[in-house]
Amino acid sequence: MIDLHCHSFYSDGAHSPADLFDMAVEAGLQMMALTDHDTLAGLDDLHKAAGASDKTIRIINGIELSARWKKHEVHILGLNVPLDGSDFNAVVESQAESRQKRALDISKKLEAIGLQDSYNKACKLAGHEHIGRPHFAKVLLEEGYTKDFQQGFNRYLGRGKIAYVPTSWVSLEEAVYAIKASGGQAVVAHPLKYSLTRTKVRELIEAFKDAGGDAVEVVSGAILSDQMQEVVRLCNQFELLASSGSDFHSTIMSTTQLGAQRDLPLNCTPIWTDWTL
Repeated sequence: MIDLHCHSFYSDGAHSPADLFDMAVEAGLQMMALTDHDTLAGLDDLHKAAGASDKTIRIINGIELSARWKKHEVHILGLNVPLDGSDFNAVVESQAESRQKRALDISKKLEAIGLQDSYNKACKLAGHEHIGRPHFAKVLLEEGYTKDFQQGFNRYLGRGKIAYVPTSWVSLEEAVYAIKASGGQAVVAHPLKYSLTRTKVRELIEAFKDAGGDAVEVVSGAILSDQMQEVVRLCNQFELLASSGSDFHSTIMSTTQLGAQRDLPLNCTPIWTDWTL
């Protein structure tokens, strides 16, 4: 079993990297990638947990880069990226700066509805300053502004809402280039989750291929069978490799648990085909 997409509390997950390793052992994983949003911070902890265990799971260094494609925010997974690559780290640091600026701007906008000090409250909830909209959604819920987590996006944080802040992420092309130049492989994460038409999804995959991308996340979370086959067709049409991940965030938040996503279909080529398992 292989899971190449999950999150720790270093981004918007709820579990430590060490806890994720224990869950991976329990799930019987052979290989896992930690792909926190725009940060590599949790990977040292994950490697330490793996090194201290008598169980063998191959750890893939990963990241999920936020990127711009036309007017849309899309996510590009970087797999097998270096932890000590200065050029790649510069891109990661730039993303962190953009993320923090967005968080401060969101906090200012939330003041307009009477929610004070939401930035520090979100940081306290997260346990770090690498916060995103999910952390603000939790603050809105805890402060009584919403009845559930999703309502925070629907009413305040989503595109066009009062606290939405567009962010100057790297472009799709820049994200792919940075990952490839570092020696990693670039993967379009969950291509059907961007509220794009089928035509636009195809355009996204084509642009990704033209930028030098490697793979498409064919299996993501609780994807349905017909959706999965739609992504397989695009994957094969553009001669891209296929990846698979649970997009696991927590036992409570996620509908698909770590390593419990559907099997990758046989009519596509896994990204790990040429890796040494």
